[in-house]
Amino acid sequence: MNLLKNKIQDERVVHEQNKIYREIYLLIFAICFVSVISKFFNYGFEMEHVATEMVIFLAAGIYYSVRASQKGLFSAEVEMHDSKSKWSYQTKTIVIGIATGIVLGLFFGINSAVNYAETPLERIYYFFLTFATSMMFYIPILVLVLVISYTAAKHRSNKAVDEQLEDDES
Repeated sequence: MNLLKNKIQDERVVHEQNKIYREIYLLIFAICFVSVISKFFNYGFEMEHVATEMVIFLAAGIYYSVRASQKGLFSAEVEMHDSKSKWSYQTKTIVIGIATGIVLGLFFGINSAVNYAETPLERIYYFFLTFATSMMFYIPILVLVLVISYTAAKHRSNKAVDEQLEDDES
């Protein structure tokens, strides 16, 4: 059980290691992003060619969110953000959900108009039909998923902070 015990470490060394890990994360993210762009140019806009990169992006984001909320860092990040920004973190989360839904609606609307319509009037009809349907579907789902995940992460992070404070008091 000696592996689980905390060893005393030099704070400077730990800080430098964390900086290196951050650089590695950004490097991996940049490589995946370049890979996605190059695969889109080489193979077209098909998700099957970039599935691995998308899994890496999603897994990294989910992992960070879970660990930050478990350690109580998420609450501190939200408080720091809210003190510096005009918009609260929760408001930005909702706006990101709406903006992502609009972008997806535009993408699917344009794709539908270009690939499936034969006349200019059909293009307009297909665009607006697909755009409106996508907006009705994606915006509520994205907003709900983002708000629920924000609320759960904030709750879990606050709970972790409370537990840390109780441990410090005893």
